[in-house]
Amino acid sequence: MQEHLPKDKDPSEVQQWGWTFEEFVTENFWYLLGILVLLALFFFARYRWRVRNSRKYRN
Repeated sequence: MQEHLPKDKDPSEVQQWGWTFEEFVTENFWYLLGILVLLALFFFARYRWRVRNSRKYRN
């Protein structure tokens, strides 16, 4: 509990955490987009590897 907050009411999200979810997303948009692109590339490469190997070992 932070000392400067009043005790009779619950803190708002900004008072409790120092930021809101919307602020976090807007300030870190390019980093989050980069992470999503890397994840998409990883899952696509894994899918293609599985398809390629299933063709190789198919009887």
